[in-house]
Amino acid sequence: MPYSPQQKRALAAFAFAAGTMTAIAMASPPTNHTATGIVAAELGDAGHVNSDRIKFQTKDPTDTSITRLEFGAGGKSGWHHHPGMVLVQVASGTVKVWDSSCAFKTYGAGSVFVEGNAVHEVTSDAGAVLYGTAIVEDRDPPVFRAEDPVPFCAQ
Repeated sequence: MPYSPQQKRALAAFAFAAGTMTAIAMASPPTNHTATGIVAAELGDAGHVNSDRIKFQTKDPTDTSITRLEFGAGGKSGWHHHPGMVLVQVASGTVKVWDSSCAFKTYGAGSVFVEGNAVHEVTSDAGAVLYGTAIVEDRDPPVFRAEDPVPFCAQ
């Protein structure tokens, strides 16, 4: 049964909170970082758009969400991955996106990056605001983020 937008927001917030609680025991929890769900909905049918050399395609129904991510100085997202993809826009500040080999790329205000099923962590030295648009596997309840252990190189 499809969830209403209000139910999806509540479930996404619960899933994020539950994932954070699990992370305390087995991974690295977010630090000085908040994630606020703006809207969530189910794309009930497979989607396919191919326009002006840009392609978007899903093969099955998916869950979607838009989230505001705020990092304070020294903020960290904790190590995690997504069961799909997230298009992230940096609205202000600067972040580093770390991969599981402890290499990173830096993104500042006005830039965009994509996250997915690879283990990663986002950090900010001085604070930042980002907006993430997630398109993930359809699950009941929705899962937009999965916690991961700290990679060996970051221990």
